[in-house]
Amino acid sequence: MITAITIENFKGIRERVKFDFRPITLLFGANSAGKSTVLHALHYAREVFERHNLDADQTIAGGKYIDLGGFEHFINRSDHDDLLHPQKRLRLRIDLAVSNKDLPSFDPNFDLMGEQLEIEFDSLLNEIESTAVELAIGWSSVENCPYVANTTIFFNGLEIAQIVTPQNLRGFVVKFTKFVPDPQNAENLVEVSTLDHPCLKQLGDTRRDESQRTIFDQDTILSTAFSFCGDAISNHGEQIEVSGRGDALPDFDNPLAFDPEPFTPSGIEAFNELQHAKIGVAHELVRAVSDLVLGPCRLVRDNLKQFRYLGPLRDTPPRNFQPPRFPDPSRWSSGLGAWDTLQNGSDLLVDAVGSWLGDPENLNAGCRVERRTVLELDYADPIVRALLSGRAFDDFDEHLGFHFASAPTSTRVVIVPNNSNIELRPHDVGIGISQVVPVIVTALDGSERLLAIEQPELHIHPRLQAEIADLFIEAIHKNKHRFIIETHSEHLILRLLRRIRETEVNKAPADRTLRTDELAIYYLKQENGTSDALEIEVDVKGEFIQPWPDDFFDIDFYERFRTGDEG
Repeated sequence: MITAITIENFKGIRERVKFDFRPITLLFGANSAGKSTVLHALHYAREVFERHNLDADQTIAGGKYIDLGGFEHFINRSDHDDLLHPQKRLRLRIDLAVSNKDLPSFDPNFDLMGEQLEIEFDSLLNEIESTAVELAIGWSSVENCPYVANTTIFFNGLEIAQIVTPQNLRGFVVKFTKFVPDPQNAENLVEVSTLDHPCLKQLGDTRRDESQRTIFDQDTILSTAFSFCGDAISNHGEQIEVSGRGDALPDFDNPLAFDPEPFTPSGIEAFNELQHAKIGVAHELVRAVSDLVLGPCRLVRDNLKQFRYLGPLRDTPPRNFQPPRFPDPSRWSSGLGAWDTLQNGSDLLVDAVGSWLGDPENLNAGCRVERRTVLELDYADPIVRALLSGRAFDDFDEHLGFHFASAPTSTRVVIVPNNSNIELRPHDVGIGISQVVPVIVTALDGSERLLAIEQPELHIHPRLQAEIADLFIEAIHKNKHRFIIETHSEHLILRLLRRIRETEVNKAPADRTLRTDELAIYYLKQENGTSDALEIEVDVKGEFIQPWPDDFFDIDFYERFRTGDEG
């Protein structure tokens, strides 16, 4: 699951800003303060990781609401900035919570490597809890296009490797090194090896008896493998050079490959058994390194594929509404993807949406969503004509069941007022219902998604705005979703604060408990031509720890101070 995004030089955000995503993350701020920039960064990240689309305008999930305009429009720069400056970089970092079993593998032959290194192991990694991928995207004046200049991989918050490429995009290098400021001279950079990364297994980890471990066993298996391979990997330090064309974001679905020719000794007499073993280990080492550097990239891509975005204005489906034959993720942005899902989804989902819309303990909006299955009959059919004419049709009795069972059917979603059998189409009810139904479907459909919703409170009563907060709380527990909510609703946040207070004193409903570490609030503002984000923390009493930067909360204290005793 994606747990954070860090943004630099993207649209209105110039300086590096990190947004930690809790189960519920709220984005507040004045208009044009940068709230949508956070969501747009996720859309752009998906374009990059899924389609390698660095010059994106329309996006996969953005539909008609997201048009990034291309690289020169969304890279942050002031009037005097030069787009072509080699140091101008747009940076995006995506953090994920993972475990070792989540990391994709290219199945390196560890047995072969272990035989040559004289140890037994099945992985280069110890236990991991998180990974992250950071991209530095610049403009290539050689190719006249944007390119990924640098991809950096992190495990448990610490850098482990980089993929770097020149502007001409002719090959890239995987480096297990990083550069830090020289403590003696701030103008210089010092190269520091990361082959002793804490997540990498040491030789000592392969010893069953701790008493047999020596000081040499502190070397990692990765560094030992590099040392064994020698010049079969590279003559330029602890790195892997890959030939061919491409920037620093290579294909995630195939392992890295290097051209063995430069490392093959000339002459048959030089190609002895040891050199053959080195090249064999080098090939498997490259596959193992692929796990470390491409595995996290694949995880980011696969998580972003599940990202779902619901835009600020939801379309009402037409009366003759029919979903497309194939799912289209961009339809969620307009809300139509939710109606597609209602029409084609499971009965359990339709029932859950209807319950949330109409039940007194939920939104209690005065109506429910239901789905009808309609039998399609042909007017020219003799049986249908007999039915319509009212004539007796005894001759047809034995054929009726089979005839109707074979007739085609279709489904339609209707709105049914509570305590009534009237069936209404979405166009026949208030606009608020058509706005809130996609919010409910988005929250209840699927599991473990990152969901971005703009203004879920649009066109609904203040009481429903508060109740919609309970929908999000229930969905983070039952569906394991994470929500990023761009909102202006005071009532929504007041309900969340209330649930935190009630949870602290064990008075919150069982499925609507909320802890302080499950809520993040960011207030975005424009200062000196760039967007900045202030995180506003909440204590167990449902009070803001940092002062709110404006007069957003100057009314409506009822929800804020209400306790569970009142119901």
